[in-house]
Amino acid sequence: MPVWLASTLQALGRSCPDIGKPYVWLDLGCGTGISTLIAAATNPLGRFIGVDFNAGEIAEARQLAERAGVGNAVFLQASFDQLLDDPEHGLPECDFIVMHGVYSWIDAGMREAVHRIVRQRLRPGGIFYVSYITHPGAASFSAAQRMLRLVAQATAGSTDDRIKHGIAWLKRLADNGAGYFTEHAPASREVSRLDAMDPAYLAHEFLNPEWQAFHVSDVIASMDAIGCDYAGSASLLENIDALSIPGKMAPVMAEMVRAGWDAARMETARDIARNQNQRRDIYQKRSGAGSLLTADAHRQVLLRQRVIALPEAPGLEDIQTQAGKADLAFETRIGPVSIAGGYVAPLLRALRQGPRSYADFLALPEYRRNPGMVSQLLQALAWVGWVHFLRPDETGGAAQGAHERLRAVLDERSRERGAPHYLPVPAIGSAIPPADVQPEWPAASI
Repeated sequence: MPVWLASTLQALGRSCPDIGKPYVWLDLGCGTGISTLIAAATNPLGRFIGVDFNAGEIAEARQLAERAGVGNAVFLQASFDQLLDDPEHGLPECDFIVMHGVYSWIDAGMREAVHRIVRQRLRPGGIFYVSYITHPGAASFSAAQRMLRLVAQATAGSTDDRIKHGIAWLKRLADNGAGYFTEHAPASREVSRLDAMDPAYLAHEFLNPEWQAFHVSDVIASMDAIGCDYAGSASLLENIDALSIPGKMAPVMAEMVRAGWDAARMETARDIARNQNQRRDIYQKRSGAGSLLTADAHRQVLLRQRVIALPEAPGLEDIQTQAGKADLAFETRIGPVSIAGGYVAPLLRALRQGPRSYADFLALPEYRRNPGMVSQLLQALAWVGWVHFLRPDETGGAAQGAHERLRAVLDERSRERGAPHYLPVPAIGSAIPPADVQPEWPAASI
């Protein structure tokens, strides 16, 4: 989402497209367009374009947009290699290009087409977000993925039937002491989790013949060739080594930094440290003005950031009980990571009174002596789903109640299909899962 990406770049000390002014956002591989529609309905200043080769999914996306009256979203039915070559599409220059759950599941020719789109249509200073499966964490599952796909291909019935049959065979191998699973414990754990996952998601994830894990250094090299620099991770915790790297690795990482290691080497080391299996990378198109902010400009950008507590945030009594006595533990790729409750309590206590800015938090006595802590706390709490950054123009609401109409359409779709629920929230330029009991957010923030 635009707010998330912009806020992440601000935390990283980089310039970013101004989402307080009109901008263009392109989703490559949008499927039925749910993410594109949520982005458009909650960010009225943006122009949102969803692209997918699947005619049926694009037809559904267009129908949803029409029913919800989301006028700032359009959907194009095209493959990536057609998108630039067909003048009918008239693709504009973009401030954001996003691609989630696609890069590792297309062939080399289509990836090159994606690179061409980014090279030719992303503005200088613009953002390319891309997720993909990565080494070394995904490497151990590659043999299991191949077995699952081969069994499913030879099985009659629906996609659900075929994926379940493939999983059953993998479990039989794992349960009967297959050496592969004995030697690769992460693959065995992954197989044990598959039964509880959505078969449609598993079919997309594992039955595609183009399934491929990438080394981050290869992706960084591909992006460098089209004029884009690695900026950071959209998984906020992964930008903070203290919270995402095993503790014993800290001096090793510090030595790498002192030695001036480049992004390819540093990110490869981080992937090894976390045994990373999926990356959500943010790349930035190079521009003559440069992308890194000065220390003073970075401070001014942070001071203007505003956040709000989300429904998942714990009650103050929970934080106060733990403050000074126990840590707040979060499950991460490297296992549980703890933050002292006493650090978090003042921040959440302030947010219970309504939205707060970074500057407001620095005024609290608990953070005056360590202002840098606030940025890391906000990133960690946003990552865990307790807080969210506010849209810079959130007082403008959403155009013509598009988010309310979209919510009604998505609620109906959920009832008909058992699809996930979404609650579009203009203040954060995104959506959250509806909760049975909503907190009393300030009216102007919803």
